Amino acid sequence: MQPPEGDPFRLTGEFTEIDPPVRLAFTFVWENPDPDDVETLADLSFRDLDGSTEVVLTQGPFKTEGRRELHRDGWTDTFDKLEQHLANGG
Repeated sequence: MQPPEGDPFRLTGEFTEIDPPVRLAFTFVWENPDPDDVETLADLSFRDLDGSTEVVLTQGPFKTEGRRELHRDGWTDTFDKLEQHLANGG
């Protein structure tokens, strides 16, 4: 991954559940982790809302509040970009 500001980084994980079109879950761990990093489980659920899709994300556990904030900021940026892309006809 390449953040808007900063160096590229890598992460790995395994899919733990794939249930199209309602759920996707996977483990998430940084390569060369920070001492405060632990493997987390990201769980996305999708619900049809008559022409749009509700996406619910849960992820955890986190060792520190700072690491949780880092992930929240990353996901927020990702969902904002997805919304922009879809609004532009993507």
